Amino acid sequence: MILLEACLILYVILIAFFCYGFLILPTYTISDHNIDNKPFTGFTIVTPFRNEAENLERLLNSLSALDYPKSLYEILLVNDDSSDQSLQVIQKFIECHSLNLKVVDSVRFSGSPKKDALTKGISLSVFDWIVTTDADCSVPKNWLHAIDFKAKQPLIKFIAGPVTLFPQQGFLNVFQQLDFLSLQGATIGSFGLNKPFMCNGANLAFSKHEFLKLNGYQNTNHIASGDDLFLLQKFADSSVDSVVYMNSKDALVYSNAQTTFSQLSQQRKRWASKASAYTSVFAIGTSLLVLTGNIAGIASLFFFKDIGYLVLIKLFIDFCLIYLTATLFRQTKSLKYYLVVLFLHPFFTVYIAVWSQFGKFEWKGRSFKK
Repeated sequence: MILLEACLILYVILIAFFCYGFLILPTYTISDHNIDNKPFTGFTIVTPFRNEAENLERLLNSLSALDYPKSLYEILLVNDDSSDQSLQVIQKFIECHSLNLKVVDSVRFSGSPKKDALTKGISLSVFDWIVTTDADCSVPKNWLHAIDFKAKQPLIKFIAGPVTLFPQQGFLNVFQQLDFLSLQGATIGSFGLNKPFMCNGANLAFSKHEFLKLNGYQNTNHIASGDDLFLLQKFADSSVDSVVYMNSKDALVYSNAQTTFSQLSQQRKRWASKASAYTSVFAIGTSLLVLTGNIAGIASLFFFKDIGYLVLIKLFIDFCLIYLTATLFRQTKSLKYYLVVLFLHPFFTVYIAVWSQFGKFEWKGRSFKK
């Protein structure tokens, strides 16, 4: 009983700190005044893709609508052995639009296809600032202005940005929406505390020079996922002051939710499989507290009469973090399902955490072992 209480109390303290970090991290808006300050940062947008024919046109349309000088950015799409109509979709788009866009083939050399594709794109970049997003995403028109606003600041070498899911109908989508909002809330909170440990490769920017100086994805390219998180750790270990977060709605990138529970499980297993390779003490501690807090939450159902008050406090503090993120992203409609989702969420979290460390997962038609 004492152990359960301790786990729940520590979990509540952790999430409370994330809420505090969220609240103290300044937000900013790309106003007309900001945009009138002539941008000068050049960007290479690198996007790996594998069998994304149904998503690429949406991404390309959003990139074509970017409100940023065309001479200051290029787009490199890196083909990771696609077997669908992805290349035809891209070619058709190129014929109808004027964009500085190139398609190159990835070269496999490690255990992480995505890191290999990113490495290929980065090696061919014209500009020093690399921006990454995913093929199933849509970016806002002022995206590069929002990144430029941060990139202009002295010492900044790595910029993480907000990501959310396209709103869709159905309980599975609501479940993912709330789960994703909690992850984004923890991400924002950790940056506010100056303890960044998590980010999303669908919205990242970093200096190529610094990337090469830190040996890029070396030492972690045997792990299928983690192109974003491990790179963040490298930059933060080199200088935590060089790592910042774009806390701006003008930088919000939208991504696809998974359409089936099986796909969601495979995605989350891929994400969680890298946990044992964390080197950040804060990341390791946070992962353990989240896992034990959720295990304690499940176990407390059998002792609710004695420690139910702690479970209620946990539900409240979790809601606070999700509410903050949902309000920032203007996605509060899903909050009405909070209690249902939060009852199921601990079981899902524990299942993914355990299975990801001992099982295998599939992604993009490939099978991976931890």
